[in-house]
Amino acid sequence: MQYQDNQNVLLERMDKAFGRFYQEAEKLSSLLATKRDPSSWTSYHDLIRQKNMELYAYEHYRQTQERLFSLIGPPKSDMRPESSVS
Repeated sequence: MQYQDNQNVLLERMDKAFGRFYQEAEKLSSLLATKRDPSSWTSYHDLIRQKNMELYAYEHYRQTQERLFSLIGPPKSDMRPESSVS
């Protein structure tokens, strides 16, 4: 049962991490779509900051996904039915 609990916790974390990544990507997309003054350091700083936030959120999602999938092993050969295809 411990294995299933760990898997459920990681699945919940992965869902939250993806939601955060999605939100950060939406913010970056809206910043990129907004007309900005190309000589503005504030605009540049906002874009770089948001890009980093999106990247951090994506990395967190990817790491959580990797932990989850490391718990899922291939099926055991004795549990798979014999194939009728030769």
